[in-house]
Amino acid sequence: MLIPHNVAAQIAPTNSATISGSVSDSTGKPVAHAKVSVSGPKNASTQSDARGFFVFIGMSFGSYELTADASGLGTATRNLIVEGDTNVAIEYNTTIVNGLKVIAQVKNIAPAQFNVTSASITQVNPMEEAFQGETSWRRILEQIPGVAQAGLLGGQSQVAGVPDSPLVPVQLSIDGALPYETATLLDGMPLIGGSYNYTAGNGTDLGRYALNGFDAADVVRGPGANAPSIVDSIGGSFVLHSPSVVSKNHFEFSVSNDPYGGIVANALIGVRFTRLSVVATYGINSSPGPLSSAGIQGPPDPILTVNGQSFSPYSPPCSSPCYSGQYLLNTNYTLSQFPYYGYQLGILEGGLNQTTSWNQHSGSIALSYEFSPSISVGFFYAGLTSSQNGAPTSFTNTFVPPAGYGESLPAGQYISNTSYLSDYPFTQTSSLLEEKVTARLGNGVLRLAALQNRIFEECSFSEPASAVVRLYGGGYLNGSSTLTIFNGEAYTITLSPFSVITPEENSNNRDLLISYATPIGEKFHVGASFVKSYYDTPQSYSIPFYGIFSTTPSAVSETTNETRFFIGGDPSEKTSLDLSMYFANANYHVPTVSGTNATLYHDANYPYVAPRLGFVWRPTASVAVRAAAGGGFAEAPLNYIAGGVSAPQPCLSSPGYCENTANLNLQPEKSFGFELGTDIRLPRDTVLSFDVYRSDLYGQFYNATTVSAYTIGGVTYPLYTTQYGNLGKSRYEGLLIDLHHDVPRGLYWTFSGGLTRGYLVSVPQSFYNSPGQTCDLVTGVGCTNVNVMPNINFNGTFTGVSVPYAQALGVLGYRWDIRKSVDITGVYFGNNNTYFHPGFVEFDGHIHYPLTKILSLSATFRNITGIYDRAMQIYSPASGAPTITGLPYPLYGEQYGPRTVLMTLNLKQ
Repeated sequence: MLIPHNVAAQIAPTNSATISGSVSDSTGKPVAHAKVSVSGPKNASTQSDARGFFVFIGMSFGSYELTADASGLGTATRNLIVEGDTNVAIEYNTTIVNGLKVIAQVKNIAPAQFNVTSASITQVNPMEEAFQGETSWRRILEQIPGVAQAGLLGGQSQVAGVPDSPLVPVQLSIDGALPYETATLLDGMPLIGGSYNYTAGNGTDLGRYALNGFDAADVVRGPGANAPSIVDSIGGSFVLHSPSVVSKNHFEFSVSNDPYGGIVANALIGVRFTRLSVVATYGINSSPGPLSSAGIQGPPDPILTVNGQSFSPYSPPCSSPCYSGQYLLNTNYTLSQFPYYGYQLGILEGGLNQTTSWNQHSGSIALSYEFSPSISVGFFYAGLTSSQNGAPTSFTNTFVPPAGYGESLPAGQYISNTSYLSDYPFTQTSSLLEEKVTARLGNGVLRLAALQNRIFEECSFSEPASAVVRLYGGGYLNGSSTLTIFNGEAYTITLSPFSVITPEENSNNRDLLISYATPIGEKFHVGASFVKSYYDTPQSYSIPFYGIFSTTPSAVSETTNETRFFIGGDPSEKTSLDLSMYFANANYHVPTVSGTNATLYHDANYPYVAPRLGFVWRPTASVAVRAAAGGGFAEAPLNYIAGGVSAPQPCLSSPGYCENTANLNLQPEKSFGFELGTDIRLPRDTVLSFDVYRSDLYGQFYNATTVSAYTIGGVTYPLYTTQYGNLGKSRYEGLLIDLHHDVPRGLYWTFSGGLTRGYLVSVPQSFYNSPGQTCDLVTGVGCTNVNVMPNINFNGTFTGVSVPYAQALGVLGYRWDIRKSVDITGVYFGNNNTYFHPGFVEFDGHIHYPLTKILSLSATFRNITGIYDRAMQIYSPASGAPTITGLPYPLYGEQYGPRTVLMTLNLKQ
């Protein structure tokens, strides 16, 4: 079941907690103006309001002494262990211990659902979702307003079009920002991953980490002053947390089916040995995938000969290089439907079988040992290994027989593929290792941590020299201009001379963190932190692939150092204030010559300093007004600054030659943003949240292409040169709303929504000038990039700046108790969504039913209306963020996923 994000926010633990509650006398009457204080890892004090409510925010996990002092009632005290957001009830009675009245009842009613921080935060519980049978980060996070799944920016992924595959790339866009402007952190340390050519440093792919390893994650939107980092945090941060310390022994096991007849199983054991806490998980996700072993019609291509005679889909035959069109043998495709491949007259049936099956194993272990009450050490490891047979790029086409065709294959729709690969197994392994030490030093807490994050990927491409298949439609043999009609007879075809391509890609990320925080008096705390992050992506290919990819030496790297100084506290009973100053520095070590194994390297160094300020005003215990403002910083993804190929190569999608060149002077993006919001506790267990935000970006990255002439072999072709540069000023803005009503028993409901838009405000002075020319905007002479218009779009592909991207979530359910409930959830994806379809609504239903005290059964009715439910999508796109961020639609949309029923059996003790 997908837990609605407001419910997840109530149950997800974090590494810092909110302690809230109420004070009442022995008759149950609220006690106002009682002084309530906590002492422990963090000291704080406040007063209860007129209704007896109080709250403490940002409290570190650990043991606390909770004290209430009320006029006429005296002092009450009780020890409290905080392992997550905690709501307590303080009731006075006449019991006396050592001269002090003690709290008669301190009960954990429910984690706090009321945000009193200066940032807009939503918490989710990946581990809980995994044990309910969920396998996709995308389905969890895309329900949160202001958050979009941004796909694999910068390149195609053959597995991206397989719904519910654990290998589907998942990169986040928060508050409209692109993935490289949205940080993913583990306990405050950056996770960086991705292949050199596609996503190096370009947003973390969550698909490389299993859900069952993380018991909590925070979606932090906007410029919150308590953000552990501002590097790549222009839109916000996604902060993962390793499992919490175990307080008692427990275990859990669940098993589910998947949409294609596979199996999903997860197991967990938590054990406490005096001072040692152990949490271990293991998961299996195995599926035949949407294609099973039925295969896809279509050949490996391009076809060189048919029965020994040269073949061309054109008349007259195309001459070299003419790459356009040789990758698709298809039927009557018009220029408007598929402009890159033109008009074709052939179809082929009987190609080699393809499969989309996958198999994933994942596991984690978290250890924590308390050497003394003031010193503890921790160890966390999460590992994953996956394999999948990625489907070739494929799509549905309508077959219209040419004149003279014998109609042995009826007119109609058929699936063809464009892959020249007969085998496409994809394997991936990842290992995440965190070591940490926490010690009380003086009145403060010292934290040391190290992180090693490694990802390995390998694809094995192969192609037979020939195949016997059946041809339908028309084509041209031996250079003839006369159409040859194929009527389903068997033909022997020979293929392009590729044998085996085995690319291997590594992603290595290592972090070091040092932090110290200490209280100053009863109301304030100060601290400092330092994080160093190093990233490189060595890779190799067994043979060149059209010369596009070259071996990348391990010396290509980026390093980030960030120091943060902060002070915060409660200046008064109703206000909180946080101020942080960040000092960041990004360094690149890249080849001086683009995309080669050159021994000469260029070192680029970019310092940045920015503040962030957060303020919270709590006029009553039922209202919290928050405001945050500050700077942000986004590094250029490593492949942006290092460039691509070393020499012009034939373009794959248009006649001529293409090259990607390095820009060693590419500057980082800098931003300033603000967010205003409020949480209001309404009667009858209802909470309203509302936020508005704006971020201005300076120097946003833009991929510009210029055209010049290129002569090779005495023939002149157009040369398309692509290079990243910096824009002038860009802007993201939007609003978020959440209204939820939740009770332990009875009717519960949620409505949340978000509107987000982004647009360009200004461009650099020479932005429209072609190389070596000055643009005349009146005549258009010497101009380039003229489709990019300030206040209209980012890159000429989206012009409706007044129509933002919209998201919405609605939940209606009934709960008999915490384990027995039924609900229906509707998710609205507005126009410009990441599925690349017009706006649509998807509905799920959920039922939870306990069979015994420890055994329960859950059912998820997914995609009830069957919207975009094809088992296999028709084209594998280069998935991107909503087009508010300037990315064009691919030619075809992604499929949401099949209409299905998922059953989960859960055993928990």
